[in-house]
Amino acid sequence: MTKKKLIYNVGIMLADFIAYFVICLFSSLLFKGNIAYNFVMSALVLSALKVIISFILKNYNLLWMYSIRHNLVRFGIVVYALDLIVLILSQLPDISNFTGFSFRIYTIVMITEFAYMGTSRYLISYVLNKYYHKKKKADKINRTLIIGAGNAGVMVRNELCTLELGNKVVAFLDDSKDKIGTYINGVKVYGPIDKVNEVVDSLDIEKIIIALPSAGITRIKEITNLIDYKNEEVLILPDKTKLLQSDISTNIRKVEIADLLGRKTIDVVDENTANFYKDKVVLITGGGGSIGSELCRQVAKMNPKQIIVLDIYENCAYDIQQELKFKYGNNLDLKIEIISITNKPALERVFEKYKPNIVVMAAAHKHVPLMENNVVEAVENNVFGTLNTVELAEKYGVDRVHMVSTDKAVNPTSVMGATKRICEMIVQAHSSIEQHTTFSITRFGNVLGSAGSVIPLFKRQIEAGGPVTLTDYRIIRYFMTIPEASQLVLQSASMAKNGELFVLDMGEPVKIYDLAKNLIRLSGFEPDVDIKIIETGLRPGEKLYEELLVKTEELDKTDNELIFIERDKPLELEKVNEMLELLQKAVNKGNDENMKNIIKKVVPTFIEKEEANKVIKNGDKVLVAAR
Repeated sequence: MTKKKLIYNVGIMLADFIAYFVICLFSSLLFKGNIAYNFVMSALVLSALKVIISFILKNYNLLWMYSIRHNLVRFGIVVYALDLIVLILSQLPDISNFTGFSFRIYTIVMITEFAYMGTSRYLISYVLNKYYHKKKKADKINRTLIIGAGNAGVMVRNELCTLELGNKVVAFLDDSKDKIGTYINGVKVYGPIDKVNEVVDSLDIEKIIIALPSAGITRIKEITNLIDYKNEEVLILPDKTKLLQSDISTNIRKVEIADLLGRKTIDVVDENTANFYKDKVVLITGGGGSIGSELCRQVAKMNPKQIIVLDIYENCAYDIQQELKFKYGNNLDLKIEIISITNKPALERVFEKYKPNIVVMAAAHKHVPLMENNVVEAVENNVFGTLNTVELAEKYGVDRVHMVSTDKAVNPTSVMGATKRICEMIVQAHSSIEQHTTFSITRFGNVLGSAGSVIPLFKRQIEAGGPVTLTDYRIIRYFMTIPEASQLVLQSASMAKNGELFVLDMGEPVKIYDLAKNLIRLSGFEPDVDIKIIETGLRPGEKLYEELLVKTEELDKTDNELIFIERDKPLELEKVNEMLELLQKAVNKGNDENMKNIIKKVVPTFIEKEEANKVIKNGDKVLVAAR
């Protein structure tokens, strides 16, 4: 019990004791006109007993702010039970003479006690409620603006008021000319929405709720990018399909970077995809990484026979193991194998032991600048690790092998991108062999929030007070959410024919400078005022732009509008093997510079970043001068 609570309880007990005693004295004076000594002593004992018994039965722990009637009944039972005993005893002459209590006196005592208990407890409840709401008001009442004066906006306003969540809705904002200037439940509708920052400043808004569940992702992106994100908290109501699943208050969430970029959370796993993985043994290499762990989460939803998470880094593998065990328990057969894909004997033991039906290859070194300084390791892990997996899949009759690739494999300017292009060549070359195993590839760009992306770095820099480091103000990238990318990978794998290379529609390009500014605003700071953004220069192997993956004139469509098939003719297996012999000799030499020269020979599309980054600026638009 806290000191404040102890003082409160002692004060109430003392007040009750005094009140009971005074009531007894008053009743005696009313009927007898005097107070005898024995009556005073009896009244003291009786008053003390009432308080002590109520304390023992924890009646003084009752919360009088709520359930006043219920609490009064509980409290009254104790007091009146003792009163009833005394009332009965007062009929006995010997006891009545000893205590001084008579039937008439004690009747008045009981009536007066009833009035005291009711009045005092209601007064306590009133004072506590007043104090609580005053304190709550002093603590925080958020002046709230709701963007959207439609049904959803009104529902949000009503629910916030009903639940008393510390929010006071002071304004609506809407584009409808019919609504602007009108009042909804006493709250004025301002507009249009592009005046949001003016309204926020003029009305001292502390919280903004975007209540437009029917708006498309493009419109939501426009609105979220309008907001200055100074000191106000910005929340959003999800799309109408999710809104129907639970209460409004539980659906409202913070605006995320995906909203600012116009990336919506999707669920693309259809019945055919789910059935493809159902009751299958699925091996996921690199299963502890950002993409690999999400692939595990998505496959786990589809009732596989078994999932094998294979990774060299035990901490990440452990994390996804604990997450899936907690969620699925014994309903999911999950195995963890801590193995490098470069260790072919150990990898073969995994294939022999589990005999997987499906292999998804997500294991690779992906950090561009690090691989520029570790060229031999990049080739050994990415290229020969992929080769090991492909050859063992053929040997053990795996039904489907699907490789996770990257847009950096297109006209690569980095070692990492070049190694992934070589991996694509290996997979496609082996698809041309007459055999049981079907090989396929999915290629996509950056994912929001992955371990190697800029977003976690920016967040750490913002938390440290800045500065946020940007390699080049002109740099652009294509982004996709991790769940979206993982689901599309799994769906493309399920529909693949042998040798197909799928590419994902990454949407609109994003300037990393804009991304940095948005993250700073989302954190409640002003870019280049509170948190500085500084340019550090392009890193080794980094280019200003990523290749546009979806060039519709060069691609075939699929049933999913986000998945396309590249018309890419595979190299002959003999030529790929010759290429691998050159790379193996370079690995044996262990010289990074020599290895890079070999890579340039085996990947004809490899170009130096300096050539790729020849750009001219036309206003805010970066035009590629050389490809």
